[in-house]
Amino acid sequence: MKNQSIIGFIVLSFGLISCGTYHAFEIPTPIINQVNISGNQQIAKTDLRANVLGLKNSYRRLLPAKLYTYLGIKRKRKDSLGLKPSFIQFLKSPNPSYSASWLTTNQSQLLRYYRENGFLNTVIKPKVDTIGNLINVRFNIEEGEASYFTKNDSVSVDNPILAEHVNTFLKEKSVIRPMGRLKLSSLKEEKEELSHYLRNEGYYYFSTDAIGLRVNDLKDSTLHRISLYYKIPEFKNHVVISNYDRLYRIGLPTFSIADPYGNPLLNLPIRKLNKLINLKEDDLYSVDLFNQSLKNIYLTDQFKTVSIRFDTTRTRLFPKIELFQNEKYNFSSELGGSVFRGIPGPFLTNSFKIRRLFTTLDYFDFSTRIGYEAQSGFINTLDTRNNLELNVSASVNFPTLYLPKSIVSLIGSHYGARTSVGVGFDYINRPEYQRTNFSIFQRYTWQKSEHSFFTFSPVDLNILNTNYPSTTTSDAFIDYLQELKEKGNNLYRSFNPSFVSSVSMQYLYRDIQPSNELKNGKIFQIGLESGGSTLNFMPNYRFNFVTDFLKSSEEIQFYRFLRFNFDFRKYKLLGVNRQSQLAFKLVGGVAYSYGADNGYQLPYEKNFFIGGPSSVRAWKPRRLGPGSYVAASNLVEQPGSILLESSLEYRFKLFSLFGQMNGAFFIDAGNVWNFSQGNPEISTHFKLNEFYNQIAVGTGFGLRWDFDFFLLRLDLATKVINPANPTTKKWVLPQTSFEGGQNPIEFNIGIGYPF
Repeated sequence: MKNQSIIGFIVLSFGLISCGTYHAFEIPTPIINQVNISGNQQIAKTDLRANVLGLKNSYRRLLPAKLYTYLGIKRKRKDSLGLKPSFIQFLKSPNPSYSASWLTTNQSQLLRYYRENGFLNTVIKPKVDTIGNLINVRFNIEEGEASYFTKNDSVSVDNPILAEHVNTFLKEKSVIRPMGRLKLSSLKEEKEELSHYLRNEGYYYFSTDAIGLRVNDLKDSTLHRISLYYKIPEFKNHVVISNYDRLYRIGLPTFSIADPYGNPLLNLPIRKLNKLINLKEDDLYSVDLFNQSLKNIYLTDQFKTVSIRFDTTRTRLFPKIELFQNEKYNFSSELGGSVFRGIPGPFLTNSFKIRRLFTTLDYFDFSTRIGYEAQSGFINTLDTRNNLELNVSASVNFPTLYLPKSIVSLIGSHYGARTSVGVGFDYINRPEYQRTNFSIFQRYTWQKSEHSFFTFSPVDLNILNTNYPSTTTSDAFIDYLQELKEKGNNLYRSFNPSFVSSVSMQYLYRDIQPSNELKNGKIFQIGLESGGSTLNFMPNYRFNFVTDFLKSSEEIQFYRFLRFNFDFRKYKLLGVNRQSQLAFKLVGGVAYSYGADNGYQLPYEKNFFIGGPSSVRAWKPRRLGPGSYVAASNLVEQPGSILLESSLEYRFKLFSLFGQMNGAFFIDAGNVWNFSQGNPEISTHFKLNEFYNQIAVGTGFGLRWDFDFFLLRLDLATKVINPANPTTKKWVLPQTSFEGGQNPIEFNIGIGYPF
């Protein structure tokens, strides 16, 4: 409809140009025909137009400015008479009127923007050309030399103790760096960071109002090399804080707790609550520790509201903490489903939470999920049927780290701590097999800062078992696993009775929360895992009680392995209006099995896989690799013990359609490989001098339909380099086709962004 309006507008415009009323029309007042910028070298025109309102548009038109003015007057006349607006209503940016004040205002704003960004000697020379009532304006810019910080600064602080803290900040924490370009925004940030630093050192009343920060022109009158002058205090606007330089220590906190109905509680868990407060008695006040204390209490999931006030009427700060409890019991249920090949797969999820079960701050979580998931057959993928899946888990969570004091002391300052102990049970019933997984786990989680998260799991035990019903389908599946085993594929191990135990540690840095909104940020995650470590101290590297528990006629597998993985993601907004984003992902990992009794094979769940909607999208899920291996069938997942994967995606907005429709162009690359131990297929082995020739590359275009509460994604991907092909035939992009063949288009549907 919009395109039709534009075409109609152009046709009508040419019609108006040829009509008599338009020829007789004269522009009543001087208007701006064009606004140009020249001479800028270090600051882009896009930045200038984005930050100087009068220069936002150049007003260069496809059609004459006279026509735009003529139609604009007609539109205003229709609006004033209350007539029904026509399609010319879309004319939103008519050429503005010209005046001397318009020129002066934009010249001064342009000059101010340059000075705010370190160009103190910039000269702006406007040039005005007049053709009748049409005005062409050009701003010629002589940028001059930029000014840079020297960090050869002067400091004046009345209080000697406060002066020591200020000097420490300038040496270790200052956001201004030597030879960084002068920016007024940097000076504002410096004041905010200095104030925040001092409030963490005990200065409760200190604020940016007490900081005077200005350029010192006595050391360099040319202002090419900027020295700063810090003066504390320097209050302005008659705002004086008398206690700005006074150190405050924390007094004994008091608690007030009400139940969910507002009734005050008499038996208060003072000792346990005190452990959550990072501000201890006699400690210097710290704004960060104050915020961490609030988060500690919230993260217990015990209270609806939390407020901390400080009594400052005495010589110390006495925290007054008011809490309102959550309900003891909480139950939630969700009914949903999916559709696969036209067959519905309903599921039901239930969650039951009991707060204050054993202590005043713990909670018990119990959740179940039962579903009939529609899936294709394992061997004959044309068959589709519903398979029963049941998941049950239960855990108890405590808001502290139940670790030896020496280890807690080694961890250092932290908050958001939690100790979780739980069990789980998974059951899958398919025509080919019935599989169970019983697990026991213990986890410790804590935060070192707002963006840094740690997880330590000393206990993670899994007992897996598979039973085969006496059916033709099950017998065919067993024969299929045996056939793969003879070809060197270890899929059969995933269905053997197994005992998998591990100890793991994970670190996560995240300064961006997962959402559908385009933002700047980065995520980094690294993990270490040691599997079967205690088996090294057991005879025959196995636990007899597990063998007795499973009572299986097949040999039970006890795995020993080491695993390392990392995941780095970077998001950068682009453009003047920051409406597009460049997203980058780099993922890698190595998993090594040192159990010769298991043929140096990993538990199937500990392998790496690649391909699919959130991986290299030009290949089917888990079907890429390993190395240059050519699979006899595309139906079998391809595990690997070495992973290298990367993606680059350009995301941009398109148009609104019951939500926001966005687009993306992407390039994916990567592969998995195996170690030579226990893997007879040479083409799957990782070799330092050959692996780069086995990197698979795919590209494509995607649509993202953003409904705010969820995002529906469709990606169309095609192979560019296929490592499974011979060396001279790896380039397969020209063979792309929607009709199958050597390089068919892969359609990937998902919820949310791929990364």
